[in-house]
Amino acid sequence: MTKTQLHEEYSKILQEAHQASGRRETMDLYKKASSIKKRLQKAESEYP
Repeated sequence: MTKTQLHEEYSKILQEAHQASGRRETMDLYKKASSIKKRLQKAESEYP
């Protein structure tokens, strides 16, 4: 995935987490967002 696709996916997941009704659902979405953020940071560090 490209950086723009990762940014879009990250923001979409955070919006879903904001609207989530249960704790478990919210935490699963935050974990998914965290893994995307790690990929974004890795992609940014590869291009100095």
